[in-house]
Amino acid sequence: MKSFFCILISFFFFIPFHNQAEPLPPKKLNKPISKSGVPYTPKGRFRSPFANPDFGEPAKIRVGFLLKSITNYDMKVGKFEADFFLTYTSDKPMPGDIHPHFTNGLLEEDDHMQTIADEPTFKMWKYRAVFYSVPDLRNYPFDEQELEIGIEEGDAGIDQIIFEVDPEYTNLDADFIMPGWKVNYQEVRTMKHYYPDRFEFDDLYYPRFIFRLGIARFGTNAIFTVYLPAFVIMLVALSAIWLNGKEIDTRINSSAPMLAAAVFFHFSLKSEIPPTPYLTRADKLMIAVYLGLLVNMLATWAFFFFDVKYEDKIYKLGKYLVPPINLVFYILGVVL
Repeated sequence: MKSFFCILISFFFFIPFHNQAEPLPPKKLNKPISKSGVPYTPKGRFRSPFANPDFGEPAKIRVGFLLKSITNYDMKVGKFEADFFLTYTSDKPMPGDIHPHFTNGLLEEDDHMQTIADEPTFKMWKYRAVFYSVPDLRNYPFDEQELEIGIEEGDAGIDQIIFEVDPEYTNLDADFIMPGWKVNYQEVRTMKHYYPDRFEFDDLYYPRFIFRLGIARFGTNAIFTVYLPAFVIMLVALSAIWLNGKEIDTRINSSAPMLAAAVFFHFSLKSEIPPTPYLTRADKLMIAVYLGLLVNMLATWAFFFFDVKYEDKIYKLGKYLVPPINLVFYILGVVL
């Protein structure tokens, strides 16, 4: 019995801590120290303590990238999960401590990174990582988004490696699909990234690889989930305009629920996206709906503002003017 409890305790306490990834030890620079206390490289092109002037000519690394899938795209936080293969192929042996870093993402679990090949001139990894990309919602719900995956070598600068795009081996998987979206384009580029001085002698540039995927929402989805419901709200509210002044209570009871429906519908649209400092196309459409409902209510209130003898004129003016005004508002809400 005692041995059983020992095994049980080790299972609940030892195993979880044993599987946790240990932090990488600090890098020993072994460089001369300046008067200010910062290590530096006394020779070569760069003074950064992370430079390696003895490496010789930098290795030219051809970066290959195969995107398998993008899932769990959460527009409210600009977050998505990407499953991809990454390959480095160089013309000379790479630095021994080379390791990809994500500039706008992270690995949530250690087992989401698999090293497939680790040769001096060829390396291959399989990743499932989380990335963040700020959405542009000005055209929502007909919006187009650009998802970015940035990869950088933070342990080796351009004095040791230079990234080059390998277009032949940068693709989408044959079975790639992103539910609810269609792919418009893919773009890839490399650059030399410079950080503002973090310390004295921080003059080393770092190679960066950037993959961008342009996606667009399906238009039919936007029409049937946004524009059609908004049109139906305006149409139902307009039905009350055919009632005369004697049925004023019915007119009011027909228009007021549509205003509440428009507010709740707008709220549901806003809850699907993050707060924005600008108006989206859906916001402009709903403003048009609100204006149309306001015109409908003004046409009803006119029966209270004017004498009963003008009741027929108010009814005819409302019947012939309010529907075209609503239609104009709706068209402006669609095209603006």
